[in-house]
Amino acid sequence: MARLPRIVVPNQPLHIMHRGNNRQDIFETEEDMARIKEDIAHALSKSDCHLHAYVIMSNHLHLLITPADKGQLSRFMQTMANRYVRFFNATRNRTGTIWEGRFKSCLIDSENYLFTLYRYIEMNPVKANMVKGAANYPWSSYRHNALGEEDILITEHKLYQNLAESSALRAENYQKIFDTLNTSDQEQQITEATMRGEVYGTYGFHHKISQLISRATRLTAHGGDRKSENYRNQAGRPLNLLQKKKS
Repeated sequence: MARLPRIVVPNQPLHIMHRGNNRQDIFETEEDMARIKEDIAHALSKSDCHLHAYVIMSNHLHLLITPADKGQLSRFMQTMANRYVRFFNATRNRTGTIWEGRFKSCLIDSENYLFTLYRYIEMNPVKANMVKGAANYPWSSYRHNALGEEDILITEHKLYQNLAESSALRAENYQKIFDTLNTSDQEQQITEATMRGEVYGTYGFHHKISQLISRATRLTAHGGDRKSENYRNQAGRPLNLLQKKKS
């Protein structure tokens, strides 16, 4: 089964999952957790990307991020991952990679599923039986999004900002959504879309993105012709250039 080239559309959120090689623990201590947050902050400052939600687990992390384009996403991920590898190896007197190759991602239909992805990400520690509630886990964006605590990593998505005028009311309304949203039927679908590098959204959103990038938004059993123009990843081009090409 062929792997889709990464789908990235400028200024459209993606869900990213990056884990340790062989699923080994790569965030073993609170110092490690604090360091990867520093590396995320540094990578954000060096790229045109905005982070909306995240969670750092012991052997992987999840990010909900909006990049300006494919190049900016690559810059962010390379900066973050490489800085943490140097730290991890230096503190363990080891060499070599710690990441499991290519990070996983899926493009998100934010109009319909943004808060589903927020909850999917921030509920990870609860689903892993590490804590009883998302508020008890300090290494995620939940405390900012639901409790209003400042988090320098977070840039609030416009749909989150539309929840209320004040930060306190936004957090209160977000918490209500988080507590009432039923995502159990969607969690496996999100996981599969992320692992396969697909688009996650409505049929209409799939059609829109497929037309925009001139290629499939789902992985097929037989893949595609990697040498064909339609199969090549065009998603990193600015939106206006894609529209001009089609006109």
